[in-house]
Amino acid sequence: MTCPKCGNDQVSVQTYQENRGSVTHSKTKSKYKEKGHGFFWWLFIGWWWWIVDLFLWVFLFIPRLLVKIFHRKKYVGKSTTTSATVNTIVYTTVYTCQHCGHSWSKTVS
Repeated sequence: MTCPKCGNDQVSVQTYQENRGSVTHSKTKSKYKEKGHGFFWWLFIGWWWWIVDLFLWVFLFIPRLLVKIFHRKKYVGKSTTTSATVNTIVYTTVYTCQHCGHSWSKTVS
């Protein structure tokens, strides 16, 4: 290797690794379902609740209809996020002339 400025062949070579940045990609998977009642609710309350519900529909139709329309449903579920990071690594070689002090570099990705 010779110096492009003075033409001397006494050149020191140094190579180092450089991290130019990273890119992160993430994916989210969600799985939700409407929340229902459990086994014990149906065992102790659910078997007679349909009679109470029927009476509420018969005697309180308008308020019951408004509750059904504007009541928010409860959802149960889980969401998982997966992330992957990709690093960009670049190798740079720096040449320095021992005679005149001129330095130059060469980048290899």
